[in-house]
Amino acid sequence: MPDAVKAPFPPNDRTNQALFGTMLADNAAWLGDIQHAYGRMAHGGMAFFQEMSRFWELRMHEDREACAELLACRTPQELQECGQRFALKASQDYAEGISRLLQVSIGALEDGPIGKGDGAKGDDVGGGAAAAPKQVA
Repeated sequence: MPDAVKAPFPPNDRTNQALFGTMLADNAAWLGDIQHAYGRMAHGGMAFFQEMSRFWELRMHEDREACAELLACRTPQELQECGQRFALKASQDYAEGISRLLQVSIGALEDGPIGKGDGAKGDDVGGGAAAAPKQVA
C-alpha cells in the first residue's frame, strides 16, 4: 500500500485555486457569448425558413389557381389576358417575398433581444401566425 495518496490539487494552495477560478470565470463568459451567437443564428435561420415556407405555399397556391384559369380560357384573347394577370401577380409576389426575406435576414443579423421587436425579427417563430414585417421603402 502506498504511504500517501496524492490529491489533484493541494488543499491549501490558494494560487492554484485562484488560477482555476479565473479560468472558469473566463470560460463561462466565453460560453455565454457563444450561446448568444448560436442562439441568434438558430433563431434567424428558423425565421428565414418560416418566411420561405410561407412564400412557397402562397406561390404554389397562386400557380395552381393560374393553371386552372389558363385551362378555362376559350380564346387567344382570354389566354393572353390571363397570362398577363398571372405574370403581373407573380412578379408582385416575388418582389414582396424577397423584401420579406431581406427583412427577416436583417432582423436576424441585428443584435438585440430575441423575440422583441417589429415582427421582422421573427417574433412569433415557433407558433402563431406570421407577423408581416415592415415594408422596405
